[in-house]
Amino acid sequence: MEISKETENIVQQLESLASPVRLEIFRLLVEQEPTGLVSGEIAEHLDQPHNGISFHLKSLQHAGLVTVQREGRYQRYRADMSVVRALVAYLTENCCRGTQNCSLPQPADLSLDEEILHENS
Repeated sequence: MEISKETENIVQQLESLASPVRLEIFRLLVEQEPTGLVSGEIAEHLDQPHNGISFHLKSLQHAGLVTVQREGRYQRYRADMSVVRALVAYLTENCCRGTQNCSLPQPADLSLDEEILHENS
């Protein structure tokens, strides 16, 4: 089985996000869009050492999930939202047998399911 370049990129992105620290960094950067943050700010937000944050940022950048822009002595990191959207689209393109009409259960549905489970136990 030959793996496409797109699939290789998706796997690399998911592998990069598989680290708890990188996932938190990435989520923080998504939250801070469109301004982004410099690495020192990221380290401060997550209460992590600066050198460790730099290591994780390089992994996220290598996977294409974040972009970096030099600002004097600092580097500003931003989530690459076009890549994020493409990743989510890839993961959900065959959602609900291709209908893409999936919705989360509503609270009323959850309570009904809980009642049914309780009655059956």
